[in-house]
Amino acid sequence: MLIEINGIKLHYHDEGEGLPILLIHAFPLSGAMWDAQREELRGDYRILTPDLRGFGQSEAPEGSYTMDQQADDMRALLDQAGIDKAVLCGLSMGGYIALAFARRYPDRLAGLILADTRAGADDEQGKQNRDRLAQLARDRGAAAVAGELLPKMFTTQTFEENPGLIASTRYLMESQPVNGIVGALLGMRDRPDSTPMLGQIRVPALIIVGDQDQLTPLSHAQTLQQGIPGARLEQIENASHLSNMERPAAFNQVLRSFLDPLRTALLQRM
Repeated sequence: MLIEINGIKLHYHDEGEGLPILLIHAFPLSGAMWDAQREELRGDYRILTPDLRGFGQSEAPEGSYTMDQQADDMRALLDQAGIDKAVLCGLSMGGYIALAFARRYPDRLAGLILADTRAGADDEQGKQNRDRLAQLARDRGAAAVAGELLPKMFTTQTFEENPGLIASTRYLMESQPVNGIVGALLGMRDRPDSTPMLGQIRVPALIIVGDQDQLTPLSHAQTLQQGIPGARLEQIENASHLSNMERPAAFNQVLRSFLDPLRTALLQRM
């Protein structure tokens, strides 16, 4: 589906019925990264998988895409879909957006899943690296950014044993518009530290991390768990940063173990 929100055309899939789950993708990918989760969950839940502004089939305006702006896009999407509350699941950049949503629209949350992400802001070195990658995208295109990031997304074992996944992920990364890559990098560079607001989150929360994630390792996941009251932490074995794509069966099992009891509890309150 294609809808117009906040001055752009945003593309998303909306499948299934029941408790709404909004899956927010990582950088520099699209909603297609959630295909295995959509397949698993759409029989029991209403699954929304947007292409964030600048990615997939959504429009890619020039300029910075702040995390707050993208959280506003997600709220507008829920409004258009007639959804009052949803479980938000964000991976990496999607986690930054989910945290911004939790801060801005806490009354719209039914639950929160943060995968392979972190609460902290970029330090100076991190900001400089975002700027460097943005310039690389401007100068040499999406393929150059994909070539630098892809080795950090999966384990060595997956590179050796699953070349099909590596090739399809590379293609997905290389297909993204330069405006989207640059806009997201600038937005991530300037995002605020979400650590101080973690204690204000009052919905059930699940933290997921690949046990070999080098970009947002276990220590970042532990900070999230310790900051959010009652949060649960699960590690995905033999997985790096894109744990949902690398080990979909294990990731889906963890999602189910969190979502199914949550759905039951919410139904009992109705």
